[in-house]
Amino acid sequence: MTKRVQLIGLALCLALLLGVYWYINRPEQQRDNSTVIQDVRFWDLSESDIAILAIDGPNQLAISYADGRWEVAGLDPEHTDESQVATVVRRFATLEASHQIDHKSSDLSMYGLDQPSTVVRAQLADGSEKVVYLGDRHPTEYLFYAQIEGDQKVYAVNGMYGTAFQSKIEDFCTRELVDIDLSDLKYLLIRSPGQAPVEIARSEETSVHLQGIDRLRMLSPFKTPKRVAHLDNLASFTLDSGPILTLRAREFIDLNPTDLSQYGLDQPQGELAVADSDDSVHLLFGADRNDTEVYAMVDGGSAVFSIYKNLIRIRNANPYEWLNKFLYMASIEDVRQLGLTWEDQHYRLDIEKKEVAVADPGSEDSADAEPKTELKQMFYINGMEAEERPFRRLYGTIVGLTVDAVIDREVSAAEPEVIIVYHHNDPEVPPFTIELLPYTRDLYAVRIEGVVEFVIAKEKVDKAKEELAARAAELQP
Repeated sequence: MTKRVQLIGLALCLALLLGVYWYINRPEQQRDNSTVIQDVRFWDLSESDIAILAIDGPNQLAISYADGRWEVAGLDPEHTDESQVATVVRRFATLEASHQIDHKSSDLSMYGLDQPSTVVRAQLADGSEKVVYLGDRHPTEYLFYAQIEGDQKVYAVNGMYGTAFQSKIEDFCTRELVDIDLSDLKYLLIRSPGQAPVEIARSEETSVHLQGIDRLRMLSPFKTPKRVAHLDNLASFTLDSGPILTLRAREFIDLNPTDLSQYGLDQPQGELAVADSDDSVHLLFGADRNDTEVYAMVDGGSAVFSIYKNLIRIRNANPYEWLNKFLYMASIEDVRQLGLTWEDQHYRLDIEKKEVAVADPGSEDSADAEPKTELKQMFYINGMEAEERPFRRLYGTIVGLTVDAVIDREVSAAEPEVIIVYHHNDPEVPPFTIELLPYTRDLYAVRIEGVVEFVIAKEKVDKAKEELAARAAELQP
């Protein structure tokens, strides 16, 4: 008897659970108690059928198709994200209801349709018009209430339609600002609060023998002439550790601001101008929007947007890390003479091109045969001929001298202890002078063409002097 009662109790519990499940998942009923109609397609349109789409609501928008592209009134076509505009047009063309909610309501206010929050009007290519009224959001689902002009029924449409019809003009601004190939850098300017500007520009005065190593010149913050820049650590400043610097807006805040001070852009706190052979952008930065974003605008533009700070890490670069550290970068093929002086010693390295006689294996010995000659490079140390290989190695040691740090105090006027002078093959290029001044026990201050900004370890210079003296001693007058 007890077992039978238990079975009956379990059966009742199961029936109750099934009833609750059905009630929760039952189809919503119309007011006349008929079953809901689902998946209602309002019309059969394509994007090309729509000539003008006007959205009247919290945001006033007018979208039209002209000259083969979608345009938004009041928005520069060059800054318009056509794919986003086309998405909104496509939402209207393909509008359908998830289900019909009310056959004919006597109180549209319960759906927010007595005074629709948004009215969307589409003028079709054939001259006719389609109108959609958007009401409140459904309280429990990702749906919006809606009506079609000429139809008294109330429908529930998917949230993607409501979201599209509530778009702001800022949503149609292209967020892609520029992609810069840093391996093909043409210009870079960085200004940050409390720091000297960093400026790098491509130079037209390059040596064919350096194969482009000297194509970038650092114009600032260093004033030393002919400072060569490199971006070997560019991977630190790009998202994928590659050569492409991708800059894009996070969100457009204000397309026509009346008060830039609220964004810190009335007096920009920083700027970034960057260009490669194909693209360029010049950004101004204002105050931080939050921990991860900063307010920004394009120089000469009006729209205020935010940009992720991790996209502009390049602003925090240390210019010394981009500096090619050679005292002077000169190929041996561009130099005819190199002079070094220290204490009472003076050394002169000369590179000359001479015509020398060579044997012609294809000709017979004859007194009447004309001698064959060729242009040959000759190398001399203090007037004494030197072999090519050790001479080039010695030249490499001298030209390979590099600075070790930025100077940290002023240098008093003093006579240089070491002088290095490069004379070029091109008579239009003046000699280039490097002077090493007393600084500390272990360091020289480096004066390059009259500018003192760096120091170099005496140990490196002493090794170069020793090698030069040793090579000279090996030669016979």
